[in-house]
Amino acid sequence: MAMNEITHIEWATTELNSLRDFLSGLFGWQFSEMSPAYYISRAGDLTIGLLLNPKAVLAGGSPNVYIAVGSIDETFAKATELGGGIAHEKVEIPGFGGYGFVKAPDGNLIGLHEKM
Repeated sequence: MAMNEITHIEWATTELNSLRDFLSGLFGWQFSEMSPAYYISRAGDLTIGLLLNPKAVLAGGSPNVYIAVGSIDETFAKATELGGGIAHEKVEIPGFGGYGFVKAPDGNLIGLHEKM
């Protein structure tokens, strides 16, 4: 592992199963239960953790995390189907691609990145 690489992303939530089901449906991630209050998924060299935290009251309070997707518009539609919503419409950045944010049912924000 190289120094300064992101190796783990963790979302804190008051609705553990809801967030797990949303992320599984949206991105196809499969989570394993590490404890009744923690789920983990592997995405290549990166691990994704979901932490049940009754004090996580600030909706969208997790750090900004961007997930590469083939189509932001299609991901927006799927997120809405799964009970989430669009938190920030797609913005195109010349030479970079585009980004947008979906909102999980528990209020957490998830950044999307699309190469254009």
